[in-house]
Amino acid sequence: AYIKIYQGEDLPHPKSMLQATAEANNLAAAASAKDIYYNNMEEVSGGDKPYLSPDILEEKHCEFKELALDHFKKTKKMGGKDFSLRYQQELEEEIKELYENFCKHNGSKNVFSTFRTPAVLFTGIVALYIASGLTGVIGLEVVAQLFNCMVGLLLIALLTWGYIRYSGQYRELGGAIDSGAAYVLEQVSGAS
Repeated sequence: AYIKIYQGEDLPHPKSMLQATAEANNLAAAASAKDIYYNNMEEVSGGDKPYLSPDILEEKHCEFKELALDHFKKTKKMGGKDFSLRYQQELEEEIKELYENFCKHNGSKNVFSTFRTPAVLFTGIVALYIASGLTGVIGLEVVAQLFNCMVGLLLIALLTWGYIRYSGQYRELGGAIDSGAAYVLEQVSGAS
């Protein structure tokens, strides 16, 4: 192991025993605090837990982040506060990354977000089909045919979306369909 260190062009800088021990203390305290945060968040929104409201997840994140930072600050370490500050900042960055991962994982559990696109497309198909029937009854055949054409296009989009989800191919097209459905949902919810 020592030979590999000296084979490279850069040699490690020598450290005093005090500095090496202080680094080890701070790294151990940061790892322990990170474990506290991770384990608590895992209990709240881990893999087998159901979807959690983003507001509640953020509230728990703040609570457990403070718990982890308090643990880090209360753990006896060598090197002083200034030396520990760098490790505390690294801990905060790691906690932030963990929180972002928990948010993404929690978002994937939301059943409505999974079925948002087909729900929007299906609702559009039903609404346009009813509108087509009503306009056909009152004698506006051209408008009824336009509605029927849009029903057909939405049905093709729905079937295409289902195929893309099933096969995993043409993901860009699936993203475009998702974006279109999200835009329609935004416009409808903004208008009401």
